[in-house]
Amino acid sequence: MYIKFWGTRGSIPTPASPLDIKQKIRKALEGAAGLDLTDKAVLDRYLDRLPFTVQGASGGNTPCLEIRSGDQLLIIDAGSGIRLLGADLLERGFPGQNNHADILITHTHWDHIQGFPFFRPVFIPNNHFTFYSPFDDLAERLQRQQHPDFFPVPISYMSATLEFKQLPENQWHQIGNFRVYPMLLSHPGRAYGYRIEDDHSCLVCASDSEYKRVDPSSTENYVDFFHNADLLIFDAQYNLTEALDRPDWGHSTAMMGAELAYRARAKRLALFHHDPASSDDKIWAGKEQAEAYLARRSSNAFNCEVIVAYDGLSLEI
Repeated sequence: MYIKFWGTRGSIPTPASPLDIKQKIRKALEGAAGLDLTDKAVLDRYLDRLPFTVQGASGGNTPCLEIRSGDQLLIIDAGSGIRLLGADLLERGFPGQNNHADILITHTHWDHIQGFPFFRPVFIPNNHFTFYSPFDDLAERLQRQQHPDFFPVPISYMSATLEFKQLPENQWHQIGNFRVYPMLLSHPGRAYGYRIEDDHSCLVCASDSEYKRVDPSSTENYVDFFHNADLLIFDAQYNLTEALDRPDWGHSTAMMGAELAYRARAKRLALFHHDPASSDDKIWAGKEQAEAYLARRSSNAFNCEVIVAYDGLSLEI
C-alpha cells in the first residue's frame, strides 16, 4: 500500500510566514560557518545533513491523503491539500488510466472539505468519483459549502460523475482492493476513523479524536481498532498542557498516540493534524517525546517507529 500526505495541518491552512523562513535560513547559515559553499559537493552534503526542521517544513495544507493499492486510488478527506493532489492527477493520470477514484470523508468540518471546490479533476467530463462516509447527507453537506453565498461555483457545474454511498459504521465494506471499517471517534459533531486493509498491509486513519479516559475499558475499542496496524495516523494536534486546557475540543497528543500505539502493537505511528500555531520545532518535539515515552514503555520485543506526517511525505507499508 502506497500512501502520500497532501495535507497534514489541522483547523485552517497555515502557510509559513516570512519570519519562519528567515529563522530557518539563519539556522542553516549558522551551521555553515567555515564551509566552502562555493563547492557544490560541499554544499549538497551540508544541506543533506540539516535537520528537517531547518531544510523542510511540516506544511500548511489541511488534511488529504492519497492511498494506492494496485490500480486503485483511494483519497481520504478533501482539505486544502486535495488541490495539489488534483494537479498531480492531471499531470500523471489516474492509476490504470481509468479516471476513477474513491474518496473517504472522515467528517465535514471545514478543514476536511474546504479544498474540494478547488479539486480540478471534478470539472473534467469522464472522470468519476465515488464518495463514501457513514453520513447519509454527505452530498447535501458538500453542496451547502458551495452555496452562492459562500462560493461562486455550485457543485452542479462540475462535469465529472459524482456518486455518493453510505458506509454504516462498525461494519466491514469492500471498496475495490480495500476492506474498510468505519468507527465513530470522540469529536464534536461526529467524526469517523477508518481501518483500511488490502492483501498486504493495514492503515488506520484516526484523525480528529479525543481520549478523555485511558483506563483499559475506555480504550479497548480503540486498541482493537488500531491493532497491529502497519501505520497508525493519529491526531497529535496538542501537547499535554494544551489538551488539558481544551477539553471537548476533540483532539489529542503525541503522548496519547504513543500509548495507544503501544497497547495496539502498531508498527508505525504518524503524528498528524498539526495545530496552526505549532512551529516545526514544536511538532518535532512531540515526536521526540513520543519516542522517549515508547522507549521507556516498550521492551525489546516491540518497536514502534514514530514519524511526523508532513505535506509531501510518501511511504510504502
